[in-house]
Amino acid sequence: MKLEDTRPWLFWALLVDFVGFTAFTGYVLLEYGMGWVDVAFANPVSTLVTVDLFIALSMVMGWVYADAKARGVSPWPFLILTLGTGSVGTLLYLLVRERPGAPVWTEEGTTALASAGR
Repeated sequence: MKLEDTRPWLFWALLVDFVGFTAFTGYVLLEYGMGWVDVAFANPVSTLVTVDLFIALSMVMGWVYADAKARGVSPWPFLILTLGTGSVGTLLYLLVRERPGAPVWTEEGTTALASAGR
């Protein structure tokens, strides 16, 4: 099975992830506001997890920037959302990138409209 054959499932999996994680992020921000920062740096273990997440999201943001630019899409809304909400911005970019009918890369490195089977 080729990756192209799984893309409709990838889109729906990303949609479920995006909706669920965005709802949970919204709940935490509404319930605790900026109080999550105190918890994120409360002890060495939580600080390690927070710094690790920052490093991982920084690398992902570099990929989002390069991938979006190569596809002719502005990366800034996704990068700003990632800075403000963590993985929500990245999940949204992946959802937009994998939506049915979105441009895809050909082997020559140019974009083309997605086939109906995507």
